[in-house]
This record gives sequence, structure tokens and C-alpha cells, in this order.
Amino acid sequence: MRLAALLAFVLSAVAAQAYEVSVKGVRIVDPWTPATLRLPLGNAVYMTIVNETGAPLRLTGVRTDVARAGTLHHTVTADDGVARMLRIVEVEIAPREVLRLEPLEMHVMLTALDAPLTEGNTFPLTLIFREVGEVTVDVMVKRATAQRPRPRP
Repeated sequence: MRLAALLAFVLSAVAAQAYEVSVKGVRIVDPWTPATLRLPLGNAVYMTIVNETGAPLRLTGVRTDVARAGTLHHTVTADDGVARMLRIVEVEIAPREVLRLEPLEMHVMLTALDAPLTEGNTFPLTLIFREVGEVTVDVMVKRATAQRPRPRP
């Protein structure tokens, strides 16, 4: 019985580890999206971006083969309680700072998907930075109701 408990603990610890890509002083942690509910609506993509360089970085765009368009957006709630997405042309990340793309906040918006994104699959997403060029990550598709990339420990 102890072996089974130890094995369960180790497997849960491995599952809770973050997926990370570090390239050119940019670290991308846990890029994810919920599974597609309705194709015409598109999907938001979330992640954490860490600027590990000594200079500002500007995120200027995104690209992927699973959608015709990928843009940066920020969700804002108006005084009437209605949430709207505002397109962002460029985001500056100060040296040694963290940019969190999260539900109901800033995010990547994929529109005109070629096919629904299915839970358990991954797809490549390229982030375009003015200073360091392109950084490609694998985005994990989580269940449609997911609110974070991994369960909390």
C-alpha cells in the first residue's frame, strides 16, 4: 500500500510541474487554452511570459496554423457590467518582469479556427517579439471549463 501511495504522489507531482520554454531570455510558462465550445467564437490562449533579459521586450503579435488570425486582447468590464475585448497592438514587458495572460484579463485571441481544439491535444503558437524575434511554444488544450493550466496542488 505504501508503494501505491508513493507512486500516486510522484505522478501528481510530475503532472503539476510547469511546461516551460526559454529562448533568447524569454521564458514562457504553461501556455494553454480551453477546448473549443463553438467554432465561430474562437479561443483565448493563456500563459505566463517572463522577461529574463536586462532590457524591455515588446510582444507585437502571434501566429498559429490552427487559426486564420491571432491577436492580443484585454478584457475590460464597462460600467454597465458588459465585458468587452480591446485589441492590443503591442505589450511591453520590463526587464525581469512577468506578464500574465489569464482568463478575463489580457490574452491571445484566436479567430477563424480551422477546426475545434480538442482536450488533450497541443498545437504550436509563435509569439513575435520586436527585440528577440519569434518564440514558438506548444499550447495544451484543456477541458472546456478549465480556469488554469494545471490543477492546484
